Amino acid sequence: MKRQLSILGVLALAALPLVPRLSGQAAPHEASGARVVLEQIVARVNNQIITQSELEVARLRLRRELSDQFNGAELEQKFQEAEANVLRDLIDQALLVQRGEDLGLSVEPEVIRYLDNMRQELNLGSMEELERYIAQRGMSFEDYRQDVRNQIMTRMVMQREVSGRVMLDEQAVRDYYLQRREEMARPEQVHLREILVSTEGASGDALAAREDRVREALEKIRKGEPFEDVAKAYSDSPTAAEGGDLGYFEPDKLASSVRDVVMKLRAGGVTDPLHTPQGFLILQLVQHYQAGIPAFELVEGEIRQKLYFDQVQPALREYLSQMRRENYVMVTAGFVDSGAVPEEAKPASVRRGSRRARKGE
Repeated sequence: MKRQLSILGVLALAALPLVPRLSGQAAPHEASGARVVLEQIVARVNNQIITQSELEVARLRLRRELSDQFNGAELEQKFQEAEANVLRDLIDQALLVQRGEDLGLSVEPEVIRYLDNMRQELNLGSMEELERYIAQRGMSFEDYRQDVRNQIMTRMVMQREVSGRVMLDEQAVRDYYLQRREEMARPEQVHLREILVSTEGASGDALAAREDRVREALEKIRKGEPFEDVAKAYSDSPTAAEGGDLGYFEPDKLASSVRDVVMKLRAGGVTDPLHTPQGFLILQLVQHYQAGIPAFELVEGEIRQKLYFDQVQPALREYLSQMRRENYVMVTAGFVDSGAVPEEAKPASVRRGSRRARKGE
């Protein structure tokens, strides 16, 4: 499952799936099944408060997120750099969720769809089973559902108010390639997808059923069903949620038994089921990239993503600064909002407390 990202992380490509983090030990005050409001208020965003316990939970989630990618001294360095913006991101999300509510955006259908997709990916038979699954990982279902709702609302507001308005100049994309094409040189690589039907603990009839399952998956692919869709439905690998995407490999770093089979395929081709210690494996060669400078068509998407992100980042930061100027944001002494704007930049009415905060709406 994917994880909770900072506001600037989520914004990058609003199509990223959202994911309140469930794995790992429950954070303090998460495992009780209800939000615990401590006496310490860290910040107030209009009529909403952010407590010290919520800040600590966000820090722990950030650390778990980074620990997926780094370890040791590098993990500590990355955590220290990102920790400075944890309170900023909580305030950002509160402002964006409130903005979505003001706009009358409805996210409930998206929340239901997300939770049901999650249930299916986990092979759970009912929403009650999903509730138990979430509770076993230290968070109440209602809290988790609210986190999903907040992230979907955040994404929708960013798309509507910021990222949806960013337009890329077509010539700028091509110019970027022409100016940096030498830097894009890469070794020979293959992009692979997988479907793994596990045989762990299976024997006799159970093993035969697993073999029938992998053959059924292969037949669907050969009849034209997208590999990604079949992977989501049939694969037992953690990559199933991403359509079996394994990423990119240099051929000489693959096991010889895999390399010999994969390198005979054309782009889009699939292998017959391979017997591995983990189970029956089907591989798809998505693309074979030769060593050297890639053609523009092969890296155009990557360039667009980078240029888009480069434009959206400052645009979102300015949007959120404007939100701070227009809304009442108070941070308790001893805590720092790294996205704060000078008090003198706010209208007098906001400095006194916004209409929403005064009325307690």
